[in-house]
Amino acid sequence: MTTIQDKYLHLLKDLVAIPSVSAQRLNLPETAQLIAQAFIELGGQVTVDDAYFAPLVIAQFHSPKPNAKTLLIYNHYDVQPAEPLDLWESNPWQLRQAGNFLFGRGVNDDKGNLTARMTALAQYLNDFDALPVNITFIVEGAEESASLHLNDYLAKHPELQADLTIWESGNKNSQGQLEIIGGNKGIVTFNVSSQTGQDDLHSSWAGVIDSATWRLIAGLNSLRDQTGKIPIPAFNQAAQKPNQRELDLVNQIPFNRQELTQSLGLDAGQLTQLSDQELKYQLYFEPTFNIEGFASGYQGPGVKTILPHQASAKLDVRLVPGMTPKVVLEQIRTQLNQTGFTDLIIEETLSQLGYRSDMSDENILKVIELTQNIYPTDPVIMPTSAGTGPMAYVHNAIPAPIVGFGIGNSQSRDHAPNENIRLTDYQEHIQLIKALIASYQ
Repeated sequence: MTTIQDKYLHLLKDLVAIPSVSAQRLNLPETAQLIAQAFIELGGQVTVDDAYFAPLVIAQFHSPKPNAKTLLIYNHYDVQPAEPLDLWESNPWQLRQAGNFLFGRGVNDDKGNLTARMTALAQYLNDFDALPVNITFIVEGAEESASLHLNDYLAKHPELQADLTIWESGNKNSQGQLEIIGGNKGIVTFNVSSQTGQDDLHSSWAGVIDSATWRLIAGLNSLRDQTGKIPIPAFNQAAQKPNQRELDLVNQIPFNRQELTQSLGLDAGQLTQLSDQELKYQLYFEPTFNIEGFASGYQGPGVKTILPHQASAKLDVRLVPGMTPKVVLEQIRTQLNQTGFTDLIIEETLSQLGYRSDMSDENILKVIELTQNIYPTDPVIMPTSAGTGPMAYVHNAIPAPIVGFGIGNSQSRDHAPNENIRLTDYQEHIQLIKALIASYQ
């Protein structure tokens, strides 16, 4: 006999089989249509807005209860590319079960979270006549591409409102504790380039002429010192400072230097020389400044002794809530000008704002309380993650507290080969969503 969970695991299998890679703009409309059809079969009022390259799916399930509250559930159906394919133990576009584990691209980020939540709703509707709370799903197709056009979509649908937003996903930590997250950092990515002439020169000129390579390296060194500090005046002055509850919650997150070094496979010297408490503060409440890539000169086989006339670097800054991409890029431009690098060119490539929920909000406290009857250990409450997502877009359009939790484990390998989840975590998540729905009775 096919169960409701089996039905939506089959949907997950079908979803994993579609390489819906937003970075390459592949298979997005058909993925949106598959999800929309599943919502229609579940009894939802469904809209597929295809005004932009990645359609937005909106599915609404209404409660007959007067003045019922509304849960908004945000997910996305696009995934990262699967390469390098040779590092996968099986076809990334084929859902594979091995014991308690399911493998496949998007099984955790984020298609499995979506189908688990649909399973919870379907099971609740099967057990009861009506919902005690309105439920609205919004499922976008460009989260892995900085949620391009999500703002535009949300502006088209001002009717969307909520009392609580359940975010896309989340993991358990290495101790098996569910992580409940209330925010994320923003980001601005940009290119910095140098051109020192019309052509490469013979490298014999290196004694008297700086190459574009050295020019760019010197300019980048003016933006970050050898200790990792950012010497740009007032760089994080606008950053939202953590309150005492946020500080206490972050200090309770169970990781330390030794565990980080081992879990991330770090070599000696890679981890900054900070105390455990300082590491946590830096990771969650401070901006970052990173070089993603650097390109210059000859990269072919053998030797070509040239003095390169062009160099470019890709950079990103993770933004704490309160910091804006426009101001940050203006500060970087000013720093380069004041340190003598007016010739370096800055080009913005993408950006998102950061966001943090109030983790003492009654709606979030309800979620935390419900976990205690479902999970074997108490959750870890995190006011923010160190990564980036479109929480600010959603909150600005639909001003409700946001809380994230999901089906992942500490080795789910999102964005990497052999992405996976555990069925036990998947089933616990279903139970939590059902309990959350029932709590509105």
